[in-house]
Amino acid sequence: MNFLRGFSFNALCTGIVFGLGLLNQSLLGNTLSSEDFGRLRWWGTTAMLGALVFGEWLNRGNAYAAGKGAARGKLAGNTMIYVLILGIALTGGVLTAGAGAYFPSAEAQYWLLLAGLIALLVLQKAFDSIFLGQDQLKPYSLLPVLFICCYLGGNLLVLKGWQGGLDSVLAVWVASTGLVTLVGLGLLQRGQGLGVDRPLWRQMREVGGRGGMSVILVYLLFRSDQYLVKYMLGDSSLAVYSVAVTFAEMMQRLPNVAGAVLLPKVIRGQQGEEGLSLRVARNVFFFSLLCAISLAGVGKLLLFLFFPKYPEAYGLLLWMLPGLVVAGFGSVLNTRLAGQGYPGITLGAPALALALNVALNLVLIPAMGLTGAALSTSLAYALWGLLVARHCLRQLGCGWGAFLRGKASPPSIEKR
Repeated sequence: MNFLRGFSFNALCTGIVFGLGLLNQSLLGNTLSSEDFGRLRWWGTTAMLGALVFGEWLNRGNAYAAGKGAARGKLAGNTMIYVLILGIALTGGVLTAGAGAYFPSAEAQYWLLLAGLIALLVLQKAFDSIFLGQDQLKPYSLLPVLFICCYLGGNLLVLKGWQGGLDSVLAVWVASTGLVTLVGLGLLQRGQGLGVDRPLWRQMREVGGRGGMSVILVYLLFRSDQYLVKYMLGDSSLAVYSVAVTFAEMMQRLPNVAGAVLLPKVIRGQQGEEGLSLRVARNVFFFSLLCAISLAGVGKLLLFLFFPKYPEAYGLLLWMLPGLVVAGFGSVLNTRLAGQGYPGITLGAPALALALNVALNLVLIPAMGLTGAALSTSLAYALWGLLVARHCLRQLGCGWGAFLRGKASPPSIEKR
């Protein structure tokens, strides 16, 4: 699939996912108490972090190996063996911790759901990465649509029909992830049987290890502030902050879509990808700037429509927007570096930005509250985006002025 068709299809699916996801977050935010909504954000962030820690090396290794021609059946087989071992280990760890009273007995069901969710997320994302590496953008784009439809429908049922609570929402998340994972496995098996390839593990560990660490650092850069807000200000404050983050994530959707379509072309060394990368990054920058201006103008209205309980989130969103604009085009260029096997800058840049984020949050949250968290995060986003962009532009022999003016003479993307 060429870039424009792949980008358009993925953007359409991402738009559907975001729209339904916004409705889902609105349902959760306005139905659950502020404390439970904040706790849900904490459990969800922890589940995603766990999936990254235990599985992102596998995702990156799968995408790279699939892009280099590895059989998807063997990649899927390797993945399933690893996740089976992981699931047993996580469940055993939770049961052992519960027996040792390391968490309150009332939270046991949440920790068991978390263990199952982490294992399923690892499996689901590993399957998705195989589709991405092989440039199969239809299943890669459609499976998230299936997930959000199941998750939203399930939440409507348990919250409005059965008057369920936080535990019911987490159970729906687990069930929806499991269903999507089964569908992904069925698609991967078409025309190819499952198998195991031990030599593939070496290739996946080498590339995937660097890639996994890079993605974990970026994720912590974007999410560490939420842990600090919960620790320093409590669940209710985290609920307000998470609403601002929900709208801020809208800014990152387009860079993620562009990066997903660009990655397999970089891995394969497709001719002209250098100019394509520059043009995509530049267009993302100007589009992100337009989105930031639009969000600043209509943000209050959107909060009134979707999150009437959290009007104070608007001011936090405004502080986040400048950093998100810079991080957007930096994210596209970071994807290009990922396709080259994750050079050192993909670890160094997010590590420096994360250190800045944590340090600023520790100083500014006590002094400024949630505004301090938003300001700290925005500055850290900007630092990461600028460091990555500076490295990539130097690598491509393009100055900042030429990049912004579009003078790098990239090849026509219609031909890619």
